[in-house]
Amino acid sequence: MIRFLYKFNDKFISKWLVLALDIFIVGLAFLLATTIRFNFQLTYTDPYLFKYHFLGVILIKLAVFLFLGSYKGIIRHTSIEDAKLLLKASFMASGIIYGLSWLNIRFFYSYLHIPLSIVIIDFFILSLGLIASRFLIKAVYESMLNTFKSNKAVIIYGSGRLGMVTKNTLQNDRKNLFQVLCFVDDNPNKAGKTIEGIKVVNKEEAKRIIESKKNLDIELIMAIQAISPVRKSEIADEFLELGVKIRMVPPVSHWINGQLSVNQIQNIRIEDLLERPTIQINNRLVADYLESKVIMITGAAGSIGSEIVRQVLTFNPTQIILVDQAESPLYDLETEFSRLKNKTKGEVSLKYEIRNIINAVQMEKLFQKYKPQIIFHAAAYKHVPMMEENPFKAVEVNTMGTAMLAKLASKYKAEKFVFISTDKAVNPTNVMGASKRLAEMYVQSLNRHHQNETRFVVTRFGNVLGSNGSVIPLFKKQIEKGGPVTVTHKEIIRYFMTIPEACQLVLEAGTMGKGGEIYVFDMGVPVKILDLAERMIRLSGFEPYTQIPILFSGLRAGEKLYEELLGDKETTLPTHHPKIMVARLKAGDYEELDKNFTETRSELNAMTPAEIVQYLKKMVPEFISKNSVYEIFDKANP
Repeated sequence: MIRFLYKFNDKFISKWLVLALDIFIVGLAFLLATTIRFNFQLTYTDPYLFKYHFLGVILIKLAVFLFLGSYKGIIRHTSIEDAKLLLKASFMASGIIYGLSWLNIRFFYSYLHIPLSIVIIDFFILSLGLIASRFLIKAVYESMLNTFKSNKAVIIYGSGRLGMVTKNTLQNDRKNLFQVLCFVDDNPNKAGKTIEGIKVVNKEEAKRIIESKKNLDIELIMAIQAISPVRKSEIADEFLELGVKIRMVPPVSHWINGQLSVNQIQNIRIEDLLERPTIQINNRLVADYLESKVIMITGAAGSIGSEIVRQVLTFNPTQIILVDQAESPLYDLETEFSRLKNKTKGEVSLKYEIRNIINAVQMEKLFQKYKPQIIFHAAAYKHVPMMEENPFKAVEVNTMGTAMLAKLASKYKAEKFVFISTDKAVNPTNVMGASKRLAEMYVQSLNRHHQNETRFVVTRFGNVLGSNGSVIPLFKKQIEKGGPVTVTHKEIIRYFMTIPEACQLVLEAGTMGKGGEIYVFDMGVPVKILDLAERMIRLSGFEPYTQIPILFSGLRAGEKLYEELLGDKETTLPTHHPKIMVARLKAGDYEELDKNFTETRSELNAMTPAEIVQYLKKMVPEFISKNSVYEIFDKANP
């Protein structure tokens, strides 16, 4: 039966058949109205006049229906708007009939003078009949579908307009058979009521329904947009504990042609649960800062660099130079931006340059060629364990590469150089963090150099969601393979920020920076990585420890349990943006640092890993290794 219904699901009743049904209801309504008016005493009715009245009413209402098109709606999709149209048609027709009856013209007066009482009674009966017929057919159709529904059921969180749209979308989908069990709403005044035959319950009642229907495959669809990330996370956690899959309705702006489809209702992601309130930046100031500028972005093919490019594009610069050594990711960006070119304001010239930032000759040629006014330096080696094994590359790229670029920016009189650092540069416990801290020191000292006209700004933030090599993509891969999911330590915590959020703050900090500042971002509440792993497993439809095991692999080389954003000797001052603080550190002597860097650069290729680490510890005294073979140097020099 259900296959029969869905076979004709995309076929609709002819509009002429609907019109014929409406005319039948018109005749029946007028006959009933006349009968009621005369107290069911048909002897008071003149059959000769009645046939003219009857024919006149039919023709007038037929003309109104044709004029308004009230018969063209799809009955099984009948809505309040359809009901309004039917009321309008009934009212207009009754008004015309009464108007013609009122005119004291012999022809009409003789044959079409219908008493006002009959017109009023007819209006109410006809309106009720037209609307009821449509909703009755719709209810019968849905009832037949629900009778043969599969064991796939949904609970919709949110009974507002978005919840109703979601419910109708699910019930009208012909490929998926959904049974809507109930609406869930936090408003206590709605609990116990029904909407289009579906009960509205509170959260506790919804849990009882889930427990009582263990035989069904139940999904919870969150159809509510005005909800804080914290509240969204709380709701998700409560229902994930019950083994319920959770999906989300996308924002209305993401609907295709303004219409929601079942395919757009996606599984909720861990990123959705870790989001924070939307960051607001001063777009006017950022626009004034970036508009009509030549901008260079290093590491442009990376997760942070590419997002900076996307956001900078919206502020209409003259030219963007995308620098990266990775050919394929840079090609992917070129493909992406070529499709977006027509959507940007004005003509933004995008130049893709495959370069290694440590090649001083090649990088200087780029500066000579493009004369960049603003540089966002995002290129870096950032994986802690890899840099513990390869300290040479950490110093060569993160430290010396940054210093060389900074000097080029100063030489070619760039307006501003924004260096994207990391929270691991605070009291570093690993080579990667120490190499970044040393680069910070150089950049800050260069800002104070008397021959320099470029303003140097440093930004620090922690982990970003979904960035290359972050823990979330790793967990996803492990879950897809059936586990185990590896967590380094039960108590390890990290700060997380979305990539767009981090890049917004980079642009804002770059705008407000006068030179020499180290800007620190408010990373919010730290997340326990074990909780993150358990959540991700449940979001994937599995139970942690039983279906997907979690193993503790131990802290990796150079890794610490708790990340910091400020060093012990640092203080912060607020800025005009509540999410951005400025850390005040005393800048080092540029001449001394530059001389040291020049000597070290010439000797770096010959240095052993141990010598490089010792060099870092000498230059960055707060660098104390943890879970690393290099701890021996700290013990030798306590």
